[in-house]
Amino acid sequence: MSVKKKDYYGKEVTDAIRQACAELNVPQEQLDIEVVETGSTGIFGLRRKKAHIRAAVKVEVAAKAVEAAEPAETPQPPPAPRKKEEKKAAGRRSEDVAREKPDLPAPLVDEGIAEDLADEAAPEEEEAGEASPEALAIVQAELATLLELMKMPSRLETEAHGLSVVCTIHGEHEEELTGQEGKILDSLQYILRKIIARKTAERLRISIDVGEYRQKRIEELREKALELAALVKADGKTQTIPALNPSERREVHMVLQEDKEIRSRSVGDGLFKKILIYKPGKGGKPAGPRKKPAPRGRKPRTGGSSSEENEG
Repeated sequence: MSVKKKDYYGKEVTDAIRQACAELNVPQEQLDIEVVETGSTGIFGLRRKKAHIRAAVKVEVAAKAVEAAEPAETPQPPPAPRKKEEKKAAGRRSEDVAREKPDLPAPLVDEGIAEDLADEAAPEEEEAGEASPEALAIVQAELATLLELMKMPSRLETEAHGLSVVCTIHGEHEEELTGQEGKILDSLQYILRKIIARKTAERLRISIDVGEYRQKRIEELREKALELAALVKADGKTQTIPALNPSERREVHMVLQEDKEIRSRSVGDGLFKKILIYKPGKGGKPAGPRKKPAPRGRKPRTGGSSSEENEG
């Protein structure tokens, strides 16, 4: 058991010790004291340096205080010995359970899809309610402030459908805001959601758009997903769509989920994840490289005759 020492100061060492005794409520002989600086008067008596000590209650004194404070433990009776027959029966039951436990098949829905579908709920799953005019005013004001701080002042339109609020940005900075495949816009949307969650108790679902960027982006992703799915079915090689936000991933999974020949899986950490599109292999994982078939007419390396030779 170790006790951390605390610093005390005074004009003299004795003054610092008295301060430690008063604060720790113990006499000096029960203290573990380390003198760091004895103090000095300085030149011509100016700028006097204070005495400095480090002190703590001695380990044995602290241990006794802890023991005195802890209630005495009630001794527990030893466990009754189990009969040999009971132990054998319990062992047999556990073995039977282990044997009867079936091997669970790989899930039909790949990892990451359920999470993506939950991240961006479908319109029919959203909570009922109506955004108040006060909440809409807060959303527009906070977004305007963020754009000002980004040196991209813009004209804003705010529209509410129940608790879903769509903020559309117009102006000369549209191209900059939709750069990096929309990641700047996604980051701005994420920050605004966090701010509004603290500013109002209404559970608003906020999205930010620039012109008709979101709809065009979704249509492009759907077309790309179908093109990559066709490539996967043609050559069996796994295809990848770079990092997407939850809403975009949801659209890709939805457009591919009816195709039984391929699977889609989200991989990665954080808000943005990439999607793998692949042919399901054993255990529901992306299929590995195919083995080349053995050349015809060549005898196997192992001993013995082949079936063709026997038939001949």
